[in-house]
Amino acid sequence: MDRDAFLERVREGAELIKMHVELGHTIRLISHRDADGITAGAVLARALAREGANFQLSIVKQLSEELIDELSREKREIYVFSDLGSGSIELIEKKLNFATVVVADHHPPERDGFKEGDHLLVNPVPFGANSVRDLSGSGVAYFIAKEINGKNRDLSYIALVGAVGDMQEVDGTFHGLNLDIIEDGKKEGVLEVRKELRLFGRESRPLYQMLAYSTNPELPEITGDERKAIEWLRSRGFDPEVHYWQLREEEKRKLHDALVVHMIKHEAPREAIDRLIGDVVVSPLYPEGDPRHEAREFATLLNATGRLNAGTLGVAICLGDEDAYRKARKMLEEYKKEQIEARRFLMQNWSSVEEGEHAYVFYAGRNIRDTLVGIAANIAINAGLANPEKPVVVIADSEEDEGLVKGSARTTERALEKGYHLGEALREVAEKLGGEGGGHAIAAGIRFPKGRIDEFIKLFNEALGRQVKGGEDRS
Repeated sequence: MDRDAFLERVREGAELIKMHVELGHTIRLISHRDADGITAGAVLARALAREGANFQLSIVKQLSEELIDELSREKREIYVFSDLGSGSIELIEKKLNFATVVVADHHPPERDGFKEGDHLLVNPVPFGANSVRDLSGSGVAYFIAKEINGKNRDLSYIALVGAVGDMQEVDGTFHGLNLDIIEDGKKEGVLEVRKELRLFGRESRPLYQMLAYSTNPELPEITGDERKAIEWLRSRGFDPEVHYWQLREEEKRKLHDALVVHMIKHEAPREAIDRLIGDVVVSPLYPEGDPRHEAREFATLLNATGRLNAGTLGVAICLGDEDAYRKARKMLEEYKKEQIEARRFLMQNWSSVEEGEHAYVFYAGRNIRDTLVGIAANIAINAGLANPEKPVVVIADSEEDEGLVKGSARTTERALEKGYHLGEALREVAEKLGGEGGGHAIAAGIRFPKGRIDEFIKLFNEALGRQVKGGEDRS
């Protein structure tokens, strides 16, 4: 990627924001409600607070036309969108043409920039970055914050929590501009990166629960069964009640080796085995055993607040609010229970999936919350329910509009090699169905009218088919 050109764009965005701060304008921040968006919003909020700026922050589910209309009626001088906005460039130009707009995002944009002089797209993708691994929304926000004031390098851990929440290190290693953030964090003494077991729960769960509830990757004959997890650990000399962070280094290596052997013995896919061990980000700002000490658990905590419509609580946690943290811990338990129930429903009802030539489409109705469809799609892949070379879409009824459904598509790096781009396919299909869609090549989402699910299945398979054929034509 053209790193220097992107950083120049970052400087332009920071200067625009600083100009409005100096003019005394309230900075209107709008950020996405997943962990990446929450941390992006928190990074910008902390940076603005340090400058003595007035700001108003909203954490939102998506950037719909209705929301942009609502924002336009506020008549602010400046709007800053983080971890969203790239897919709504035309709407923003049309409805916020009276204001300065900065879009700080990493999703593939509708086009490479704005036509309006006072609107600026700060996004690494037009400069050649991979949106899935080179920089997340919180990373873009971090670079802007650092440009506003060098002191904001101490926000590097929060930015990395967002990157982990967005699975930027899906192959176990960080890439691109994420490495710059890691270097800043190491110099500031706010984070370190270790090569360790990457299963969720190393801080907050005993070993048997960490293994029994592992879904990324799934552990054959262990995931979903606490009793088997306890038996497996005891047979290999481990106390099931001990936490991973309490193990000595030699014990950690012994557990790593035993899990790899177990996965190989049960013929787990190579990519699942590779995901076991990799980059783990921890922070000395929090004690061991605290979910905030490790980026994956911190991100899951923030995701829980966003998915349960309390994203501003997540921002407060990032800014050091201990009361918010205690409330979120209770919410996290509810969130994890819902994930377990979603997995159980998928396992029991996968026979009803619609398998097309290029994709699986599973309609869950109201049996899976619409905020968990992306997680459910990943579970279907990691549990081996789906062929890893074929994308999975899980669709649920919208909680906000009974006439709509919401779907999330997920796939693997192996599938992408065929030429699939889920975000482009869903954007194309959404236009035909009167909905909204888009996202990354490997992960994307869509909303469309409930009565058109059969039509969606047909159109989505056709769109993916054209992508594969187009790739063959170019080769």
